[in-house]
Amino acid sequence: MSKADLHLHSVQSDGSCTREEILRRAVQLGLTHLSFTEHDDTRFASQAVSLGRKFGLWVLPGVEISAFDKALGKRAHILGYLYRSTAAITSVCAPVLRRRHENCLWQIEQLRRLGYRITAQDVLPYAAGGTLYKQHIYHYLLDSGQSEALFGRVKQELFSHGGPCDRRIEYPDPREAVAAIRADGGFAVLAHPGQQQNFALLPDLVDAGLSGIELCHLSNSPSDRLQIRALAKQYGLFCTGGSDFHGIYEEGRDQLGVCLAPEDCPLPALADTPGDDLAF
Repeated sequence: MSKADLHLHSVQSDGSCTREEILRRAVQLGLTHLSFTEHDDTRFASQAVSLGRKFGLWVLPGVEISAFDKALGKRAHILGYLYRSTAAITSVCAPVLRRRHENCLWQIEQLRRLGYRITAQDVLPYAAGGTLYKQHIYHYLLDSGQSEALFGRVKQELFSHGGPCDRRIEYPDPREAVAAIRADGGFAVLAHPGQQQNFALLPDLVDAGLSGIELCHLSNSPSDRLQIRALAKQYGLFCTGGSDFHGIYEEGRDQLGVCLAPEDCPLPALADTPGDDLAF
């Protein structure tokens, strides 16, 4: 029987733990299958698959694509699993990574103008994957004694609610994200719909090739889960699950394995020999 946590983030994106640390802990917890679903980035997927084998675990190639539906004004995160190539996914995600990094550089400059002692070179060591995230900025400010907490006043007053560092970037349409995952031979899954309340997107996403929906997630309420099960049955989708682990980089997402994929989720079975014919 599999015990699969299919939604994890490491230092390669906006998580605070290395993959080795996560895999070591997963072994202790008795997990069998994992997926590192780094935000908008597949560059380290093949290394993750190989590293998993060293720990005796199946690691499924994964990604989490950030998207936004302009018509409904809804955010959507699309998980991609078991893709066999990455050309289409990279075409969609590379601009997002670039914009995110450039936005963080802009935020660092705003902080510097406000009197904070900070430069890009100070923060870059926190970005193991090479792309800056705002969590890296928070971490540096905490480590340098310029913030009292990782998600304290600086985040609330400067990065939220219209503060001087509160600027969002452009994201692709969620249908485009689903189509890219399918074009690369993968399975597209709508992540944590309870968190973003984007259930209305499902018909269009199914038409674009959506395969599954994330049922087991901390942000899905009991009523959300009832709705997810009904929609999965209606549209012929399978259900997945994961802890959405970020380590210390997201409050409430610091417990590995707290949410697991349902036992009838087909993805672990499809990953019995992961990585043998991957084209990346």
